[in-house]
Amino acid sequence: MGNLDQFLTAFNLLHEAMKKYTKRDDNFGSLLYQLKEKHPVIKQYQDDIDMARELRNLLVHEKKETFNIAEPTTEFIDMLTTIRQQFENPTTVSIFSKEVISLSDTDSLLKVLELVEQYHVSQYPVFQGQRLLGILTDNGITNWLSSVRKEAPLDLTKYKVSELLSQDDKGTSYEVVKQNMPLYEIEKKMIERINQKGQSKLVLLISKTGTIKQREDIIGIITPGDMPKVMEHL
Repeated sequence: MGNLDQFLTAFNLLHEAMKKYTKRDDNFGSLLYQLKEKHPVIKQYQDDIDMARELRNLLVHEKKETFNIAEPTTEFIDMLTTIRQQFENPTTVSIFSKEVISLSDTDSLLKVLELVEQYHVSQYPVFQGQRLLGILTDNGITNWLSSVRKEAPLDLTKYKVSELLSQDDKGTSYEVVKQNMPLYEIEKKMIERINQKGQSKLVLLISKTGTIKQREDIIGIITPGDMPKVMEHL
């Protein structure tokens, strides 16, 4: 199969994917117009997709018997295939699945600082029994330490996580998401959180069902520090 046939196959497969997604049997240009501001993958690659549309029209409607006006490159065909694959099977948040360290509300400040030193993690889900109370962040630790800075000596075993969490104004800046949520939805969630609550640092807790009823339901986490890796996969 030559490049022309490969390109037309890749183009038609993308067209079919767009029709399936929209549940509309419209022409390619119409579907591109509908999706370019609604679907992040189409929006990201809209210029390349529109170029493919123009090239397809040129090749199909202006095709000569003895030669082709333009020859699609292998790289362009591969890019079109990649766009369709991302559109049909987007990368999900499940790539951030990992063991998540959590705390009990009765754990001491000493334990928190030991975990920070050992794992260099600054966001910890906090539980009361099996009930999720919120997220303890470096913000909460810093705020609390500032409030007791005049105490001397400071007994690190005396103070509990519940006290630190109560002073963490980032402790409610989290959402629980299902493991099959497309990764590109993260940007939308962050923008919504900023617009609704003015919070720019959103922590996403990943679970199989989208709910957390016990510690074991958390199968992954995405923190603000993970955003560079998120962007690599978009």
